[in-house]
Amino acid sequence: MNLTNHNFAIASLKTQRISASKARLVAVLLKGKKVSDALAILAHTRKKAAPIFAKLINSAVANAINNHGLEHSNLSIKAAIVNEGPTLKRFRPRAKGSASQILKRTSHFKVVLVSENEKNNEKTRLYENKNIIKVQESEKKQDHMTNKKTDLTDLITENDATKTSFEPEKGGK
Repeated sequence: MNLTNHNFAIASLKTQRISASKARLVAVLLKGKKVSDALAILAHTRKKAAPIFAKLINSAVANAINNHGLEHSNLSIKAAIVNEGPTLKRFRPRAKGSASQILKRTSHFKVVLVSENEKNNEKTRLYENKNIIKVQESEKKQDHMTNKKTDLTDLITENDATKTSFEPEKGGK
């Protein structure tokens, strides 16, 4: 992701009371989708993380429009990231005066939106770079092959010039 240009928008949310592994199930659904498609998917997803991601995507869209001047229709989700946050440790009383630990996990959410124009520009730049590299490699191969041919022709002509008439010896065993 190229951070020097402003064709992207980021929104983050910290310390939400949901396990990161459960939230990642929803994050996988969103990556690479257009914003309108992602919001439609989230509206029909019955997971606790779905409304959290919906609010976060709306926040990222607002950031893109207000801070970077991007159009809503061109935005797509480049990354939906869920990391573990701090864990709240509680206890549950057990038999004979003992206790067992309860871990209440939290998560940090991050959504990165990118403009479709920028996405296409990145793809075309990569494609052009690959083509340039392939052309350069093929030119090198052709130069290398032509050099080999000239070397071989030089060797053949040198051998012809230095060749003397060879007559087998007479009267050998």
